[in-house]
Amino acid sequence: MITVVGNFKGGTGKSTVAFNLAIWLSYQGKKTAAVDLDPQGSLTDVMYVREEMEYSPIIPVFQELTKKSAKDWDEVIVDVGTADLPAMEKAMAIADRIIIPVAPSQADVWSTQRFMDLVRKNCKKDTIVMGLINRADTHPKVTETEEAMEALSMINGLKMQKSYLYQRTAYRRAFSEGLAVFEMMPANKAAGEVWRLSRSLFRAGAKKKKKDK
Repeated sequence: MITVVGNFKGGTGKSTVAFNLAIWLSYQGKKTAAVDLDPQGSLTDVMYVREEMEYSPIIPVFQELTKKSAKDWDEVIVDVGTADLPAMEKAMAIADRIIIPVAPSQADVWSTQRFMDLVRKNCKKDTIVMGLINRADTHPKVTETEEAMEALSMINGLKMQKSYLYQRTAYRRAFSEGLAVFEMMPANKAAGEVWRLSRSLFRAGAKKKKKDK
């Protein structure tokens, strides 16, 4: 399946989400590839670090996506950026699944509403479109996350995930080292968040891989 991870607004953490999902899928025994269509190239960079450090599994990353080439893989995770809108629209047209990371702010809600217009214009009728709150505030008294969730849940055609990814240093540290957060810090709360979200997104019931002694 082809999964596109994207949104109009920058700073939503889409490359980090795409990377962690790709590594997670590979751990589930899925033959997984990544496609980096964002000119910033963050997904390409982190995969390069991973290869240089000889971490396993290695996920191949490409700069072009076609329906024909995607057939060689069980799962293809695509990171798209608005700097190359034609490439984004082309990816949407053949995607089986769209994942939209959204930071909990009103500006991000507005951006997601506009992004959904693009999704409706370019995607197939049976494309699954899912949103997720990323970089949620960890403070229990901050209501912005729940307010954003409520607003996003009202967008037609967007299925919001109940599992959040929170604003945690662990994501940035692991990404900079070329590791999924559950590889670098398996006991961290962030690792649990990724596992819950991944199972929800891909409807997999796999067990966590035991840490090597």
